[in-house]
Amino acid sequence: MTEYLVLLKLNPAKLVDTMDALRDLPEKPGPGLDLHYLMNVFGTWDVAMWFDAENPAKAVDFVHKKIAQTPGVVDVYAVPTFPNKKPQKEKPAEKTKASENE
Repeated sequence: MTEYLVLLKLNPAKLVDTMDALRDLPEKPGPGLDLHYLMNVFGTWDVAMWFDAENPAKAVDFVHKKIAQTPGVVDVYAVPTFPNKKPQKEKPAEKTKASENE
């Protein structure tokens, strides 16, 4: 499954109602779709959503027919993503060595 990050701009006058509608989305909003996160973000965009889709057609359908049509959603920017290497945790021996150099 491909992961997607969707950034949303919301109408400030409908912010509360729009956020409630987005929060009410089920974890599985449709076949082949898994919604992982809905986050408030600050700056140019108001909300970020992270989901998986079985294929690009399902992702496009979900974004255009469900998310973009939610009352109060003004703009949508979807970005397909892919898993990357997780950051490595510092090993205890490296911590000790780094502490000695200070």
